[in-house]
This record gives sequence, structure tokens and C-alpha cells, in this order.
Amino acid sequence: MEIDARIIIEVSEGVYPPSEDSYLLLGCIEVGKEKVLEVGTGTGIIALHAAKRGADVTAVDIKQEAVENARKNAEMNGIKIHVEQSDLFSNVSGIFDVIIFNPPYLPSDKMEEAWEGGEEGIEVAKRFLEKARFYLSHKGRIYIVLSTLGNIKKLIDDFEQFYDFEEIGRMNLFFEKLIVYKITCKDTETNFR
Repeated sequence: MEIDARIIIEVSEGVYPPSEDSYLLLGCIEVGKEKVLEVGTGTGIIALHAAKRGADVTAVDIKQEAVENARKNAEMNGIKIHVEQSDLFSNVSGIFDVIIFNPPYLPSDKMEEAWEGGEEGIEVAKRFLEKARFYLSHKGRIYIVLSTLGNIKKLIDDFEQFYDFEEIGRMNLFFEKLIVYKITCKDTETNFR
């Protein structure tokens, strides 16, 4: 999707602001009139872009501040999205054609900030991928952004029996590379409910 400059985004205190990773991910996503779930929506910038392209969008975030921020941005822009508080899939139901996630991906043992992804930087992404396939339509796809500072190889190795990973975007930053993957389910009976 291309960035739509007409979509106005306000950032509330305590909410992760749209950054390089957000814009890289946004630019790699292709959506149409499909059912879309954005996990970790933050300000709602990606969810709003998807909805403006005709998608039926559900957006969730673990932080109540982010839920309120995304709702406010949707209302301010006159774009309809459904926003709920949820720790990953804890409050999600239904099947989606597209699932989008910009997870915390930097290695940290604290897990206190929006960018802290656990000791190897993949712990949140791992929890996400353990459940995502059960919410994905048969021909659906996942878009996720990860950092080379995290153990991407281990994450892919852990889930290659369930998913195919395709690198579709990359951004070189001073101390890391951000990589966007399009992930699809392998066609096995264990992948779907």
C-alpha cells in the first residue's frame, strides 16, 4: 500500500508512534476487499490504510491507550475499523484473509517497552506465530516485520513445518536491517481448525 497523506495520525502518550518499521511494513502490504486483522495496531495507521482500500478491518492492541488512540484516529479520518483490546489473539474471533503484525523485535530481557521482543528479540513473534494459522483463511497471508538484531533464523526454523516465509521488503538502518516477510501456511491438515 502507498502512504495516503490524507490520513491524519495523532499519537497519544504511551502509544508507539509510526516509525521506519511501520512505513516499511505499510509499503509491503497488498490488500483489497478482504477481511484483515492488524495485531498491535498502535495508532491504527496500517489498519486505516487497509480500510481505506476497501478491507473489512479488525485492529487489536494490548494497550488500552493504543485502542483509544486508534479509535480516535479512525473517527477523525471518517474511516470505519473495529478496534478491541487484546493480547495477541486473546480477544480475537473469526478467520482473516490477511493478518498484519509489527511486533516488538529488539532483544531485551525487560519486555517493558513497545519495541522489546524478549531475550532473542523473537519471543512475541513466536507467541504470535503459534496461534496465527488458526485465524488465517486457507489462502490467507501474514505480513510481519522483524529485525536482524533478533534471532530470525531460529524463528523461521521453529515454524518452517507450518509456514512458508518469503522476504518481500528490507531496510538497512545504521545498526540493523528490518525485514518484512509474507508468510503463508503450508497446505497441511494440522494448520487449520
